[in-house]
Amino acid sequence: MIRILATTALALGVLVPAQALRAQAKPAAPAANSAAPAADPSANMFKAWDKNNDGQLSLVEFRSGWEQAQAVARAQLALRRQFATIDGNHDGAIEASEYGNLLLIKNAGKAAPPLARFDANANGKLEFAEYIKLVEAMAPQAAQAKGAQK
Repeated sequence: MIRILATTALALGVLVPAQALRAQAKPAAPAANSAAPAADPSANMFKAWDKNNDGQLSLVEFRSGWEQAQAVARAQLALRRQFATIDGNHDGAIEASEYGNLLLIKNAGKAAPPLARFDANANGKLEFAEYIKLVEAMAPQAAQAKGAQK
């Protein structure tokens, strides 16, 4: 999830430090037979924002953490909007016929990977989580290509 958010932010031109993404990522749910208590996401976020580890958030630390959280939220919202735009029939998935309309796929041209590469459940379409994997895989290439053009 952290890598997805970092890549997403990169793809959307949003600069978000890695520690902010770690603070925003949901902790993995413990296994059903695990006796370990669930992680406290608010404590994890507080720890990530407390840069000097003094157990208190200064206004500067809070402001920085808040801005990072907002950048992550904007990146997630932008990805949801992009997904909804490509999902022309609004069935919650990108069909094979819609796949070629993705900007990352268009930009890759003949080098574009087939939809099946990201279709984890092999149903012939990409649900949102599978779409995120595509963005994660393709966005660094797009960012490098963009940088090479400058």
